[in-house]
Amino acid sequence: MDTEHSGGAATAGLGTERIAAFSDGVIAIIITIMVLELKLPEAAAKGDVRESFVTPLAPKLAIYALSFMIVGAMWVKHHQLLAVVRRVTPQLMWIDLLLLFFMLLIPLAAGFLGEHPESARAVSFYALTMTLSSASFGMLRYRVGRMPGHYRDHIQFRRATLARSLMSTLPYAAAVPVAQFSTVAALALLVFVPAMFNIPILLHRHRQGQAAA
Repeated sequence: MDTEHSGGAATAGLGTERIAAFSDGVIAIIITIMVLELKLPEAAAKGDVRESFVTPLAPKLAIYALSFMIVGAMWVKHHQLLAVVRRVTPQLMWIDLLLLFFMLLIPLAAGFLGEHPESARAVSFYALTMTLSSASFGMLRYRVGRMPGHYRDHIQFRRATLARSLMSTLPYAAAVPVAQFSTVAALALLVFVPAMFNIPILLHRHRQGQAAA
């Protein structure tokens, strides 16, 4: 009892700066590991450019670009989410750690898929990793939405955010079994999620910038 009380008291006055800084550091490590997984083919410096350089490297670069976009989008949304939190609770910290735990598996899944882009097992593992990461982020959103001490006027926490989290998690989850029948269809689902959410947002901001100018 004393431990729980002291733990709650220790985090009661804790702002979001420390948890944001810690999460930023972990996400930076994730991106660093992903780029370190990109290794040039052994015959890259000799032979035909297409056969010895472009063809072996292209799948790895494509998976890296997709993973970078997903991790980058999670980082941006993570900052937006923490911006409306007034204080950090132990529950919020543990859910954030769960999110980072699954996100740290992304470089492993991306490296596996980059080496075996036509493998159903590699695609399923990548999709499962994204499913767990997206579901954890949804849990974080849900927890923040139920906290009494945050600025609710800045973002819609309830049905809109939960529906958005569900809509991003379901295609990832669907890609896990779909990969056993068609890796192309599963990869299309994996690309669909970041494209569905990020491209319209970028286009909207571009139009706003043009209107302001």
